[in-house]
Amino acid sequence: MKTYEKIFEFLTDPTKETFLKCRELVINDPEYDPYSEDIENLQNLLNERKFEEVIQYVNVNILLSPRAHIYKYFAYQELGDEKGRNIEMTIAQFIFECLEKTGNGTKESPYMITRISDERDLVRHHLDKHDVSQRLIREGNKMMDELTLEDGTQLYFDIKAPYQRLAFSFSRKNEKAANKEEEKSQKKKWWKF
Repeated sequence: MKTYEKIFEFLTDPTKETFLKCRELVINDPEYDPYSEDIENLQNLLNERKFEEVIQYVNVNILLSPRAHIYKYFAYQELGDEKGRNIEMTIAQFIFECLEKTGNGTKESPYMITRISDERDLVRHHLDKHDVSQRLIREGNKMMDELTLEDGTQLYFDIKAPYQRLAFSFSRKNEKAANKEEEKSQKKKWWKF
C-alpha cells in the first residue's frame, strides 16, 4: 500500500489516535515541508481556472491540509463533478474534526497541526473566528503558536514537529552550501600551483 493511501486510513475511523498515526506518516516523509508553497500553488491554479491541475496536484505536504481539500472541492464543483466535490469536502471536514480532537487549544493541550496554515484554517474556516495576532511560545520542550482571537481569547497550536523540520531543512541547506564551498576551494585553478 502506498504511503498516500495509508495516510487516509483515518477517514474510516476518524479518531485522535488514527489521525495522529497518519500525521506521523506525513511528518516522517523525507519530502515533508510544513512551510511549502503548495497551498499557494493550488490557489494560483484555481485562480487561473486550471481545475484539472488542481485535482491532480498531490504531494505529502497537502494530504492533511483542510484548505488543499477545500480548493479541490471548488475545482470539482467548477467541473460539475458532484462525487469528487463531496469526497473532498468530507475529507476536509474529517481533517477539521480530527484536528480538534488532538487537543482543546489550551497551553496544556494545544491542537497538533501538520502545516502552519492549518492554524488559520481551523480558526477561520471551522471555528468561524478571526485571529488578530500570532506569537511563538517556547515552554520547556514545547513549541507553540499562540493565536489571539478578536474576542481576546487565545488558542494554542503545537508546532514542534513543523518547527523541527524547518530547523532541519535550514541545517541541511547550510550543510549543502558549505560542502559546495569546500569543493570549490579544494579544486585548484589551472593557473595556481
